[in-house]
Amino acid sequence: MEEIIKKREVPPLPEDIKIQMVSRGALPSQTIKDISVSGVKEIIEKIRSGKYLSVMMAPDEDNEEGYLMMESSPDLIFLQIWDSETDTAWACFNPELLDSDEEAPIEPSDGQSVFPLKCTMRDRALAAKCVEWYAHTCEPYPGMDWLKETAE
Repeated sequence: MEEIIKKREVPPLPEDIKIQMVSRGALPSQTIKDISVSGVKEIIEKIRSGKYLSVMMAPDEDNEEGYLMMESSPDLIFLQIWDSETDTAWACFNPELLDSDEEAPIEPSDGQSVFPLKCTMRDRALAAKCVEWYAHTCEPYPGMDWLKETAE
């Protein structure tokens, strides 16, 4: 079942980093070793500036508990969070494209994934905030509307 979760007030960002794994793509060689507070700040700046087009984060090293995935082109961003415990996915979305079945023209880091155009956005600064929030909380950023999908 799909539902839109509206943005709400954003509490202060916690100081601790909760993720245990981060990479700038799907390949093992793309793992980022520094997941300290300063390392995460550097990742966020590279997302904001467009230097990182792909980022994967997870609360555990094997992505079994869930993950955040960001894949992008120079102008479109696909951002999704998956929680394995609740089998729930949250994705960014374009309200004008919710009825679209088109694929987004984004080159995936794994070379095979396909992203729905309706689940894209163009705001790189907002995407960076979402990634930063996830690194600190392992939860969707409350300052953005999300398309939430749960198993029926």
